[in-house]
Amino acid sequence: MGVSLPSSTRVIITAYNNLPLLRMALRGYLRQTTQDFTLVIADDGSTPEIKNWLDSFARETSAQGIELEHVWHEDLGFRRSMILNEAVRQASDESLLIFSDGDCIPPADFVEKHNRAHVPESFHVGGAYRLDQAISEELTEKDIDSGAFESLGSEVHRKDLSRRRFKSRWGTFLRLKNRPKVLGLNMAMDRDLFEDVNGFDEKFVGYGLEDSDLRDRVMRRSPRPRVVNFYGDNDVYHLWHPVNNTVERRQLPTWGYYQQRRPVRCETGLSR
Repeated sequence: MGVSLPSSTRVIITAYNNLPLLRMALRGYLRQTTQDFTLVIADDGSTPEIKNWLDSFARETSAQGIELEHVWHEDLGFRRSMILNEAVRQASDESLLIFSDGDCIPPADFVEKHNRAHVPESFHVGGAYRLDQAISEELTEKDIDSGAFESLGSEVHRKDLSRRRFKSRWGTFLRLKNRPKVLGLNMAMDRDLFEDVNGFDEKFVGYGLEDSDLRDRVMRRSPRPRVVNFYGDNDVYHLWHPVNNTVERRQLPTWGYYQQRRPVRCETGLSR
């Protein structure tokens, strides 16, 4: 049995009643090239099925020397900002926060690359290979354990990630609005920077835009963060699943609040 040592990185994975996908995603963290991280499941109100499985999965993470935590709150609708903040509040000693989702498999050096790039006030953005339904449904735990899934990114995916990398790099340099491009499924931030803007804004209740809001506030902060652009270089593999929220951004329940001029340090966030 391995021993979990204090880590410098907190990897926070969102989950909500998605156990088949979560099981696949978390296997990717068993084959990381570093064990210098705590793995935290930020659970937005799932039924006990996920906790029961995590209790058994903890034996595998412990054997790898990785600490596993499960942070849960009651299901009162989509409250992703709240559960992510709570997952950060549960510990204060990790200096880097990595955020991803429970339907995304990380490549073997995912955590190590984020760790190596981390400097004070750094903000990391990355992308995803979006696997189609057929590939996602055929994928097995053996494919993840062996690393075979890392060959599944298509040329279309690579071109899209290259385009996002270019837009994020130049948009950040030119200080354009909505840059760098951000995806909550692959994002990391220096903890002091996260705390300085008071984390995720918990006024974002309902699906959408909480990640964009955090990006906006961080980029309006002075001094600006050091942006680490990982598009095309450290991307997760997103498993296909039916999507319930397909509305345009302007139709999202959070759009009205997002359009307001919000302070860099949100009023209702990590520190309430």
